[in-house]
Amino acid sequence: MSSPDFSPVTVVGGGIAGATSAIALSRHGFPVTLIDEQPVAGGQIFRAPSPYARKIVPPNHEFSGGDTLRQKLAASNVDVRFSTRVWGLSPTLMLDLLGPDGINQLPAATLVVANGATERFLPFQGWTTPRIIGLAGASILMRNGGTLPGQSVVVAGSGPLLFSVANQVLELGGRVVAIVDAGHRSDWLRLGAMLSLDPARLTQATSWMLRLKKGGIPIHHRAHISEAQETETGLRLTVTEMDHPERRHVYATEAAACGYGLKPSTLITRTAGVQHRHDPVGGYLEPVTDGAGRTSRPDLYVTGDAAGIRGMAVARLRGLITAHAIAHDRGVISRDTYEALTRVPLRQRRRLEAVSRRMLPLMNAGSAIPAHLQDETIVCRCERVKAATLRSAIQAGAEDLNQLKAWTRCGMGPCQGRMCEDSARSLLAVACGKTPEEAGSFTARMPFFPLPLTAVTGDFTYSDIPLPKAAPL
Repeated sequence: MSSPDFSPVTVVGGGIAGATSAIALSRHGFPVTLIDEQPVAGGQIFRAPSPYARKIVPPNHEFSGGDTLRQKLAASNVDVRFSTRVWGLSPTLMLDLLGPDGINQLPAATLVVANGATERFLPFQGWTTPRIIGLAGASILMRNGGTLPGQSVVVAGSGPLLFSVANQVLELGGRVVAIVDAGHRSDWLRLGAMLSLDPARLTQATSWMLRLKKGGIPIHHRAHISEAQETETGLRLTVTEMDHPERRHVYATEAAACGYGLKPSTLITRTAGVQHRHDPVGGYLEPVTDGAGRTSRPDLYVTGDAAGIRGMAVARLRGLITAHAIAHDRGVISRDTYEALTRVPLRQRRRLEAVSRRMLPLMNAGSAIPAHLQDETIVCRCERVKAATLRSAIQAGAEDLNQLKAWTRCGMGPCQGRMCEDSARSLLAVACGKTPEEAGSFTARMPFFPLPLTAVTGDFTYSDIPLPKAAPL
């Protein structure tokens, strides 16, 4: 075995995968810096609840799991930098950071990207109205804030979060007007049979469905919200069945929570130049990794949902395996030790991933919706670009997403295409007869998010500005 290399490791993302990986790396003897934009660790699933939420929300595994994770991190030697965001990255893995002390940089000899997932949105007429919130956003509002998005809520979209959010509304005393699911009912039944491999998920799913059935809540499968109109008291939503567009249902509600699954956050990995691929099952772009999180760059690893959506339990196992892989790659542990440490986690991960892969088509069930958008529907809400504008550009010869972006400004706003890229890609692929991979992806740009002007300029007065000596008269 080569001499051990204990050079520092930087982990971006303080969720379950990133924090688990950072703790394990520290135990192997590495100096570890963990960067996370939240004030405390936990990510989206284990996000720390407010004191009010702890009183209002029934005790759950997210609260207890998050508390345990934060205790382990606090007891470790990991150097944590909370409330810090990565806004840029150089080819040499120099991280540009914005934190409590302003802008600074951090070189990363080895970088572990564990920045999780982004919620996927698919637009419809009126989706930009203030009373419509993402499923993940609604879950954070309720779980971590103890606040309902509205006293009555229509829950729409695809994937397990659909039914999780519906149950959270009921837990806080709200009313679920209807559940609008883009997936097939038969797909859920097949998933239920496979959940025997994951007893914890099976127990949770069973309790959810029993509560929803007891409440008599209408569930529309293979359907989507096609239009939202504001009223004096809330929203008037039109729900259209995907296989029978002539069948429509109208609901009055205070608010709607809508989202179509999750996709890996790839701004950092795309900027770093690692190889990516389009996962046809999940319908998203993901970095190409091996089973331990290694990428096409030997100094960059990706773990957790940033490497592909597999859920909380798999994310923890991925984070642990990635840490052991780095220790092995650096010569800190032998091959035999690595195999001994990862034997059980790998076996557990294979079992759980069988269930997770079955869930991916359910999260991607709305993939055909953008092709049927009305021309007046806003696709890019940052730049107010409508479907008609995109279709005109495609007819004029735009052949990939970046050309479409250049011609229409779609994806040039503050969100960098996080909300519109999937819909724009779908429109382009259908119109041009391309695969999603052939349609491409928006080029990642820095800064990754809008920077406050004060962070860039710093504190100064006009007397601090050097002025050239005045020319003689």
